[in-house]
Amino acid sequence: MRSALRTGMTLTVIVLLFMAFNLVWVNKLPDIRWDFTQQKMHTLSVPQRQFLGSLQAPLDLYYFNANSDPQRNYALKRYGKRIEDLLKEYEKAAKGMINLHLIDPAPFSEDAYRARLFGLDDKSGFIGLIGTRAGHSAQRIESFSLDREPLLDYEISHLIYKLQHPERPTVGLLSGLAMKESAARLLKELQQHFNLAKLESTTERIPEQVKTLMVVHPRALPERTLYAIEQFVLKGGKLMVFIDPISERSPDTKAANARLDELLAAWGIQMPANKWLVDSLYTPLETPGAEKNGAHHPGRLNLPRQAMNTRDISTWRLNGVTVSSSGALSRRSKSRTTFTPLLQSSEQSELLEVEGFAGATALDSLIDDTPIQGKRHVIAARIEGPGYSAFPDGIKGHPPGLQKAAQIHVVVVADTDLLMDQVSRLAPDNNALFVLNTLDSLSALDALASIHPRAQMQASPTVLEAMRSAAEQVYRMKASELERRLQRTEQEWQLLSPQTTVLGTQTVDATTQLQALNKERLRLPMELHALRVEAYASVHRLELAIKLVVTYTIPLALCLAAWMVFLDQRRRRTAFH
Repeated sequence: MRSALRTGMTLTVIVLLFMAFNLVWVNKLPDIRWDFTQQKMHTLSVPQRQFLGSLQAPLDLYYFNANSDPQRNYALKRYGKRIEDLLKEYEKAAKGMINLHLIDPAPFSEDAYRARLFGLDDKSGFIGLIGTRAGHSAQRIESFSLDREPLLDYEISHLIYKLQHPERPTVGLLSGLAMKESAARLLKELQQHFNLAKLESTTERIPEQVKTLMVVHPRALPERTLYAIEQFVLKGGKLMVFIDPISERSPDTKAANARLDELLAAWGIQMPANKWLVDSLYTPLETPGAEKNGAHHPGRLNLPRQAMNTRDISTWRLNGVTVSSSGALSRRSKSRTTFTPLLQSSEQSELLEVEGFAGATALDSLIDDTPIQGKRHVIAARIEGPGYSAFPDGIKGHPPGLQKAAQIHVVVVADTDLLMDQVSRLAPDNNALFVLNTLDSLSALDALASIHPRAQMQASPTVLEAMRSAAEQVYRMKASELERRLQRTEQEWQLLSPQTTVLGTQTVDATTQLQALNKERLRLPMELHALRVEAYASVHRLELAIKLVVTYTIPLALCLAAWMVFLDQRRRRTAFH
């Protein structure tokens, strides 16, 4: 009896001590978390902690996450939870400067009304962020997207940065082209987002207040101005420069002077001044009358999302960019700078001589005699790393300046026409957004600029995926000519058979030329289908084999097991008798 009482009292004391520990001491223990992901996806980087530690004014962040919305899939639910965890880490690292509010807005609730009032998107249920700071305008992220997951850290940090630094940064504009009328739309956007300082084309010194510079068509600028641009970069200035083998706004400009080539070489890159880029995959389809309004041009490329570096800030929220008669950039063999492609052509592209540009009217006539090498060409790139002077002896009237810099920040775009209204209107908002994104990232303080997108783990392609990719490449190589012929045939047929109002029955037009075009319209799709079947034959065989294995393996295994059991039972009965 005494032993049982002692045991009961001991257990009671242990329970009381356990409860007291949980009530008093658990909250005082350090919050320890382990991040076992290879990319440390749930751990703030050192630049992030430094950025959050430098906040000067308190902020309120309102995270709207309609996790119970029926439109939301499992992947988006997990992503919403990851965003919540990341925001909590931000709040903790900010040491009282961020006050986080987690809101799950129910349909037709006051929270949902507030989210819509601030402009959040609810196509898949609210999953957005609103940031406020006393005395300043609110900032928002309309909707977080899985497509932009590598940029998640930057998106949130950018919102906080804008709340802390609401003033517009100063960006200098130095152009060798007249942009007032030809690029009016872009100039309006630049003036809305930046304090735009327009510099004369004969500028010999970049003003001190300009920390970020946008240069357009430097081949038309004098040597003194090129020297000023170089010294600006070596002093730590950020530069976005647009160069072009053929500027449609200034087609008579002579080839780039040697100094510009030397300047590019000092940054570790090169661009052939006598080559321009065509791409049979990204060239928009011809439509009747397109030539009249400039919508079609053999050198005009509509670059989709697949042509972009989706891990770079310049392509943030970007769906497409349109370029025209662009050049191609490449890294010099002994360059020490980092060359990061931002925009690239497809593998169905080729560089052609500039001399053939003037008479170019159709893509076919340009590339029929040019073998496609299956190589992607870089249209825009980010250059970072050590830079050197292309003017070691200075220039006339100026002593030698800085000779090198440990770190330069330059974005080079091998096209100037994408800035012009005639081209940019074919990709509404996209061309301007590419420029704004890039200038915004260049003009940001180092605390934000040092927050880089996280590298995502890329799963190795399976055998089937590799075969599909190879089959698609083979098909594209063979089908491009047939697709162009089909396109021409459709255009000719539309010209000979215009749309008319039909009254009752209609007479069949039996003219020889129209009948021939009709036969061609039927034959070419059949040939394209046959090409696709041929290219994907091995893929389809493997898919069929996999389906057969998956479909029949388990039934056959069960049948085999049942047969073995049957044989065993029969053997036992035979042995018994």
